Amino acid sequence: MLVAEAAERNKEPILQVLRQYLDSAQRGVRVLEVASGSGQHIAHFARAFPHAEWQPSDVDQRCLDRACSEQQDTCSNPRLCSSPMGNPEWGLRDTSLLKDLGQASGLLLERMVDMPANNKCLIFRKQ
Repeated sequence: MLVAEAAERNKEPILQVLRQYLDSAQRGVRVLEVASGSGQHIAHFARAFPHAEWQPSDVDQRCLDRACSEQQDTCSNPRLCSSPMGNPEWGLRDTSLLKDLGQASGLLLERMVDMPANNKCLIFRKQ
């Protein structure tokens, strides 16, 4: 697996946020990860929440192929998002755009949490 240092720093803090919203024994939960990158997060979260369905997303198909292989391709529809904001060359700076896109898709931005690697964890809930 490709290892990104920022993903390593953020995986536990994001997991702590997810634990506030998910029950590891609950079935039928669907989670979308925006900008899955190396696949480290989704693989880590899939181990913590084995009954959830995980949907990685990324603009780079190679990242998606890697993420799906890491978490055994249990992909489905969105409920939660985490979005990298650290590299000045990529990422979304304007979270209001994500809020608007979510609303257009029937998702409400419920919470935004700062992460230690200059990222944000955005929690959306289906309306």
